[in-house]
Amino acid sequence: MTGTPGRVMGIDYGSRRVGVALSDPLRVVTRGLGVLENGPDLPAAVAARAEEEGVVLIVVGMPYAPDGGRGAKGEEVARFVAELRERVRVPVETWDESFTSVAAQRVLIDGGMKKRQRREKGRVDEMAARLLLQEFLESSHHH
Repeated sequence: MTGTPGRVMGIDYGSRRVGVALSDPLRVVTRGLGVLENGPDLPAAVAARAEEEGVVLIVVGMPYAPDGGRGAKGEEVARFVAELRERVRVPVETWDESFTSVAAQRVLIDGGMKKRQRREKGRVDEMAARLLLQEFLESSHHH
């Protein structure tokens, strides 16, 4: 396992809502921590949650465009990551979402939610954050 043991926080950044997930200290299981509204206070809110939960690492999903570039969404995420790094004392890493099942899963979950209330949407973001975190943890176990 890479680095010191400790909780890792996974973040699925969205323009309106941001899903947050957390691993256990041994980095085996993940659980959703809910959703934060995206606004000017987002970096501070994430930093506060990270401190509360005692995380040692934060992983943010980075969407890459099909051509391998970042695209507008990626630039937005990169700015968020930069702001977050200024506020937390732990490393902030990015995880390339284009290799993950996250996007596909989100489409699936989203599709099955048409008939339910809008608030269910938050669950999609939370689930995406968990998947992203899970994949990051699994990949770092192999290094």
